[in-house]
Amino acid sequence: MKSTLHFVSIIILFAKIIPNVQAQPKGTIYEDKSFAAIVGTTQFYPITDNANQELGAPIVPRSQVENLLLQFDLLLEEYIDVQAKIIHCNADWTKSVLNDIEFLYDYNNFDLRDFEYSINTKTLFVNYWLRMPRVKTNGNYVVQVYQNGDEEDILLTRRFIVFDNLISIQPTTRTSTGVLERDFNQQIDFDLIHSRIKVSNPRTELKIVIRQNQRWDNALTGLQPTAIRREKSLLEYRHFNLENNFKGGNEFRSADLRSYSFRGAFVTSVNPDTDPRQASVNPGKSRKHQAYSQIQDKNGGFYIASTEAAGSYLECDYIKTKFEIKSPQIQSPVYVLGAFNDYNKTDQSRMKYDNTSQSYVCEILLKQGHYDYIYWVDDPDGDPYYFEGSFYQTRNNYDIIVYHRSFSDLTDKVVGYYSFSTEF
Repeated sequence: MKSTLHFVSIIILFAKIIPNVQAQPKGTIYEDKSFAAIVGTTQFYPITDNANQELGAPIVPRSQVENLLLQFDLLLEEYIDVQAKIIHCNADWTKSVLNDIEFLYDYNNFDLRDFEYSINTKTLFVNYWLRMPRVKTNGNYVVQVYQNGDEEDILLTRRFIVFDNLISIQPTTRTSTGVLERDFNQQIDFDLIHSRIKVSNPRTELKIVIRQNQRWDNALTGLQPTAIRREKSLLEYRHFNLENNFKGGNEFRSADLRSYSFRGAFVTSVNPDTDPRQASVNPGKSRKHQAYSQIQDKNGGFYIASTEAAGSYLECDYIKTKFEIKSPQIQSPVYVLGAFNDYNKTDQSRMKYDNTSQSYVCEILLKQGHYDYIYWVDDPDGDPYYFEGSFYQTRNNYDIIVYHRSFSDLTDKVVGYYSFSTEF
């Protein structure tokens, strides 16, 4: 009888253990993402005291990490306990094997005690901010914000990169070498000079990431050198099979939502009396078959400002903003994307087709400011720029990130970074 009970106990124990083992994630990829409906506008940028500094990417040299500022709103009436932790990641944004003490000088639990309440706004919010702590090593990092001391109750995650400039990056931009693509694509050629670090096997030790307008969703990865000149410590990346091509896209559409008292540029209507306040941007139409027109944009970025609040960040109210593009209905999903939603294709950014107006529409709660956006068709086998068109002349910002991991390294190091803009 005892042996039978012992056997049953073992079976029950395994029944409890096995599902938990199977449920463990094999490798979470950390993204720029908000996890709770109460998370409002989030900005993460290096403090430079320049105009519109919030347009900058959270990528800094190791000596300037403490200049990185994370700022976000929680759409609540009262303050709640909010904490943050720092996660060190590999090049693919999975958690590295480093312990906290190997990359941080401080205990890895940061209480966000810097906060202020909104002033004279219909949509109440609490604004929090946190400067990043010093780090011991370069690499990919994620700041994870959670509430009430529960690391499983995540509010948001944001990526940032710390680099040491040990590799020289020399890029050039050109029209595509592809005959059919030369009117639509931009090609990024570049050389790397690695005389300051030892690279035994560039094809396995180096990883290259190229981003367009700070976007992670369409970044280029996996590029291999096309020529290795060891006597000069030089690597050439000059591909001819479109591996280093981006669609040029088009200049971003924009909306001036700095005021709820009058219509800003590219805004059709505003209604300050509703709760929340409301606005509609100009109904768009396809630009695919139009000629390229050079206009000043922010390459997808946004900044917070208000004409009513005399520049006070805490007095900038939230506006439920309606986006609309006229079009026959198509098979693929349509989204409105920009830095304001981290180019995330979510239910909130997905547009619905309205048969009455013969257009795609979407409403998003945005804080007063100036916004860039695009209409994106999510079809991997089709044309994501179905509504926007793509032109090689489009002015875009690119950055190149170089990772290095030798056979003795435990994780990927960021040994080079370079940012530049296209001029055709």
